[in-house]
Amino acid sequence: MKCNEVKNRMLDYLSNDSLPQEIKEHLAHCSDCNAEFEQLQHLIQTLKPKVKVCASDDFTRNTITKINKLNMEDKKMKKFPFYLKAAVLLVLLTASFVVIFLNTNSSNQVLATPVNQIFTESIREISKSKSMHIGLEIKTLEGDNFEFIGTEYDFVKHEIKVEFSPKKWTIEKSGRKVLFDGKSQYLDIQNLDYVMKGDAKAGFVDWLHILLTPNKILEKEKQNLIKDQSTYDLKETDNQLILTVSSKAQGNFTNDYMKNTSVSNSDNERVYIFDKATYQLRSFELYVVENQEKFLIMKTTDIKYDVTFDAKEFSAKIFGSKEIKSASKLELKADKTLISKTPEEITRYFFEACATSDWKKVEKVYPHVGFLFKRMFGGIEIVEIGQSFQSGNYPGHFVPYTIKLKSGDIRTMNLAVRNDNPQQIWSIDGGF
Repeated sequence: MKCNEVKNRMLDYLSNDSLPQEIKEHLAHCSDCNAEFEQLQHLIQTLKPKVKVCASDDFTRNTITKINKLNMEDKKMKKFPFYLKAAVLLVLLTASFVVIFLNTNSSNQVLATPVNQIFTESIREISKSKSMHIGLEIKTLEGDNFEFIGTEYDFVKHEIKVEFSPKKWTIEKSGRKVLFDGKSQYLDIQNLDYVMKGDAKAGFVDWLHILLTPNKILEKEKQNLIKDQSTYDLKETDNQLILTVSSKAQGNFTNDYMKNTSVSNSDNERVYIFDKATYQLRSFELYVVENQEKFLIMKTTDIKYDVTFDAKEFSAKIFGSKEIKSASKLELKADKTLISKTPEEITRYFFEACATSDWKKVEKVYPHVGFLFKRMFGGIEIVEIGQSFQSGNYPGHFVPYTIKLKSGDIRTMNLAVRNDNPQQIWSIDGGF
């Protein structure tokens, strides 16, 4: 056999230890080919995954076709040593896999899918688009946190508007809206008489960020693969590519109060559907899994690209005459007398200050005191304060309480309090 023929056929045996006899004989007598083959084998061992990976027959066949086409069309590749050509091809192949871990400690074969290829193409399609509009429905409460979900609630309409360059966006539902104008984030809550302003990375929106940047979906889900022990599945239809990601609830659920109240606090299944021809994200669904039964909790109603928006929609002018307060000015200042208190004591301090309408005391643990808050919680009566507990991945504590409002209504809930900051400053995080 000639050297060129042997070098070309080496590709067929990258993962096969049994070389044909004629190639073995050539390598035994040709030091140049043998040297390249040994370098290639060394490279394979370097890139070889720690778990066995397989792809579908179609994917393997299509990849080999592309490799052959690349070898025929790219004349510049002939200038490189054979093992460097193989290295380029192996890196491309390696980058086209997302491994689905069924059991990383098992000898079972794991499944691999060309998910990266989909997202690479999806990124290209997104980069061609100037804007995106998403209609979304989530089982949640109006006005509550954007991340808050619950199987017992009704679907609430959400609207997402995004301009990609320069990046600007809004997320809105009844009672709550977040705006990013390219520099700052703004949070408008209906029952507050001001708008909170934070920097570009303000945490006014958490998990839903993944839908604001479809080209970051894979990056985010890769992080979840490790953090949340996620598993992946990719299915192909005549005109769709369906990526399903399954994750377990994160945190301690000795007390299951926080179970299924957010994406990270739930056993969930996320389904992304891409157009097979354009690779654009076309729909998204999220299911909460309880007792092996799936409940639809979030769904897109439509996704449109290259929508024309009015420039005013991404300006703080949309908030009208509402006062805008900087989040930095709303940060709590340390009070040494409160640092050593327990969650129960902080809860009592907070409600006693509300009962006497001592708003300066209230602001030491809850800075968002406005007219509406004063009207609702001024003059309350404390009925009972219970024992604190922790649940899920929330870094603070929950304190059960029952209070009687000035209106005579009885309210029984759990107050969220936390001090997970370097100064150990207690703050009230919600639960009114």
